[in-house]
Amino acid sequence: MLIAEDKEVDIFVASRIGSFKHIKYHTDTSKNSKKNIENLVNIKTLQKDECITRLEWGNADQTEILVGRKNQQIQIYNTLQGFTKSYTADFAPGHVVGLGRSKRKLLAAVSSGVVKVWSKKAEELVNVGKVDRMRVSPDEDTVFATGGEENDLKLWRIGEPSPTFVAKNLAHDWLQLRRPVWVSDLLLLSGEGGRLAAVCSRHGYVRLYDSRAQRRPVINVDFENMAATCIASSFDERQVLVGFGRGQLHQVDLRKGKPDKGYKGSAGAITDIAIVRDSRLVVSCSLDRQLRVHEYGSKELVYKQYLTSKLSCVLVQEASSTPLTRKDGEVKEEEDPEDVKVETDADDLDTLFENMEPVGEKPKKQKQQVPEEIDLPAKKIRPSSGGCTDADLADPDDAIKKLLRSTEKLKKKREQKKREKKAKSVFHNA
Repeated sequence: MLIAEDKEVDIFVASRIGSFKHIKYHTDTSKNSKKNIENLVNIKTLQKDECITRLEWGNADQTEILVGRKNQQIQIYNTLQGFTKSYTADFAPGHVVGLGRSKRKLLAAVSSGVVKVWSKKAEELVNVGKVDRMRVSPDEDTVFATGGEENDLKLWRIGEPSPTFVAKNLAHDWLQLRRPVWVSDLLLLSGEGGRLAAVCSRHGYVRLYDSRAQRRPVINVDFENMAATCIASSFDERQVLVGFGRGQLHQVDLRKGKPDKGYKGSAGAITDIAIVRDSRLVVSCSLDRQLRVHEYGSKELVYKQYLTSKLSCVLVQEASSTPLTRKDGEVKEEEDPEDVKVETDADDLDTLFENMEPVGEKPKKQKQQVPEEIDLPAKKIRPSSGGCTDADLADPDDAIKKLLRSTEKLKKKREQKKREKKAKSVFHNA
């Protein structure tokens, strides 16, 4: 990829252990290093339940970030001042699955199915059913969408107790079986006033809904045996980027109803996707702890950075810029509480190895050689079942006669057994 001038892109990344990082990415890849990465939280004080589940911009200038955690903590981070406010979403059980702003109101959704709208004057609770994702429309901030496991897409308007749109599932398949529903992520397309919504599912489909046309999806794209985990808007109209649980990243053209492009490189499930419109770059994070940047047109992987913990969310700052606060800028390696290993200092290891006693090799056992002079006794030949063999008799003619007699006896015994068996048989007597 040839770029005329170097451009800086500010990327904010969150992880499952609660770490929050700022990365200054340069389109001139020779300037990218670990010095361009800084931690925005103290990694030594992190707890197991501080996993960051959602990151959203809080204003149009992109100077405010809404941070939602697994322990129901909601923090507001200012890119210039740091963390300024904190809330607790204890109005219902479950972790935070969606955040947003509507003018001066703050919206938060928890996985048990409750959305709360905060304002200085009043608070409002909306029961939306069990949800995996909630998003606010980028054009009409009074409209938000929800969806989850066996809870299809719903569009809501702030101040109204019932949804304005409820999606309807597709017809039964050719075996007349109901199609399962699981909305893992959703997106309200920009420029449509909250009327067009795209969803992806753990059951491997991407659907486009138009609230003005019908309740059933107007476009349905199926991916067999591929669980979709996240969805984001792409550069062109009616195109979305979809991440999957096995590391695939595809662009889906909702006008044609089929996949358009694929971006390779990930070895873990894609957890979040963002785009840089000016430089036409695709930024993704995954559970393999890598942050990746792909060039949109050529699909080339132009940047990859290992960030030591499982990544959950990513945001790209385009409306403004944030300088690095650390002088050295070097990122510290944090330990994942799931797989913490005990480390020993290098000096202690050297001392330990010096004091160890050397262990020699065990002598190989030599095979005992039998002297040639000693004559081993010959093996005894067991007699046959018929009586005797020619080894016991000196005359071979006598041995042959004996053998013939024994075979005659065996033949008579077998015939006698057959007759007895016939006599006992029920069918023969009948």
